[in-house]
Amino acid sequence: MKSTLIELIMVMTLLVLFGMTIFSLMYTGSDTQKRIEAKKNAQMDARIASSYINVKMRQNDSAGKIELTTFFMEDRNDEIFAIIIHEADFFSDVYYDTWIYVVDGKLYECITDTGVSPTRVEDGFFIVNAKSITSILHDDGSITNTIVYMYGDENQMKEQKISTTVYLRSYAGVH
Repeated sequence: MKSTLIELIMVMTLLVLFGMTIFSLMYTGSDTQKRIEAKKNAQMDARIASSYINVKMRQNDSAGKIELTTFFMEDRNDEIFAIIIHEADFFSDVYYDTWIYVVDGKLYECITDTGVSPTRVEDGFFIVNAKSITSILHDDGSITNTIVYMYGDENQMKEQKISTTVYLRSYAGVH
């Protein structure tokens, strides 16, 4: 009878250890999956931002239509980098500017009258999450756009960059 009780206690101990091991593996696997998903989603947002900017630039690739600049927004205290696309509605002869910029980790597009900068963050349409954007005009007329994005949890945020280059046919008109 004593040996049956000892065997029962040993089996119960082994089952508890086995259960704790399985639970630990499941928790670790779930945590790893969440980190991978967060990184994948951040990369996807950066690719969407990059693709959006590249398409807008290619659609408006003619002299004087693309401008790289900085501006001050009324509700901000710092200078904000922006890509301005000067556009026109040819059916109604209306001219307007499309501003692409990042504020508070979000990429925005704002459509304004020609020569008017956005005044508030709420004026723009949210596109995707992005920490920052920089664009560099090269001597050959190409523009390299770099999107910086963040991923990870609150305690361990990591920064990554994705860069693409748009070759403009009409680079002489780019500021």
